[in-house]
Amino acid sequence: MPPRPVDISLIISSRNRAYGLLNCLDAIAIAARQASHLRLELVFVDNGSSDDTSNVFSKWAASAPIDTNLIYETLPGLANARNTGIAAATGRILAFTDDDCEVFPDYFTAIEAVFANDTEIVMRGGRVELGDARDLPVTIKTELEPAVLTSELHAGGFIHGCNMAFPKALCETIGLFDPLFGAGSQFRSGEDTDYIHRASNAGIRVEYFPDLVVKHFHGRRKIEDIHRLHAGYAFGNGALYAKYMFDRRSNMRGMLRWDIRQAFKELIGGRKMSEEMGLTYRRQLRDNITGMLAYWRSAMRSAAPAAIRR
Repeated sequence: MPPRPVDISLIISSRNRAYGLLNCLDAIAIAARQASHLRLELVFVDNGSSDDTSNVFSKWAASAPIDTNLIYETLPGLANARNTGIAAATGRILAFTDDDCEVFPDYFTAIEAVFANDTEIVMRGGRVELGDARDLPVTIKTELEPAVLTSELHAGGFIHGCNMAFPKALCETIGLFDPLFGAGSQFRSGEDTDYIHRASNAGIRVEYFPDLVVKHFHGRRKIEDIHRLHAGYAFGNGALYAKYMFDRRSNMRGMLRWDIRQAFKELIGGRKMSEEMGLTYRRQLRDNITGMLAYWRSAMRSAAPAAIRR
């Protein structure tokens, strides 16, 4: 008798987080025990760690209430690690969270419920709560109402890569994550924004589902940390604006125009992005433009050898 198919594969990529990994893994164990009727697997991608990350995972996995698969990916970058995890995953539904997150106890049953009656491919993401009250309120999404991504909305932040799920069939439709984007990559961030945007462009419905919840323990408590974070996000978004600048199906040009308008309004006395954290639309636009130029320079460098070969 063939083995029962895997219902949900949870993919986590990790790099040098041995010190805090057990909190993430223990939360997964609790959620797996509450979903014992499902066949689950955890695909854990060690993305070139130089600490004890893999050993911590292996010791935990020895008694885990979920099937586990430890994979090594030496190519740096979150997109590379996620692509390796996708290749190894066997579940019908692929779910993603980060190694500094803790899933809620009903995480797997919530995924089961929201995907149960689909007749077509749908991408979904859920709520991201602040895990530690000492951390600044960033990289979270706490809206309590469901929502659907439309062409008037920016894909960035509509759903977060640390709480995202979709059928594996989506990868056959739009491909894998772009390794130029994401933490540890050339353009620092935006691999989830790019993937969400590509899905939406392909006519895939993208939904925010607040009952699917994780807690994010990001550890950023200084304003300088937030400025660096937002600079990286804006740089990555700028690279995405450049990537889709000449794609007529894309709404990225509209998002860039919105950023320009906000920066201009701020310049003539309008509100800043965040007075409390000292974030400005003008600085965001500067980093957008820097990212756009970096993307185009990279594209030209890549095109030059091909032209020589021809």
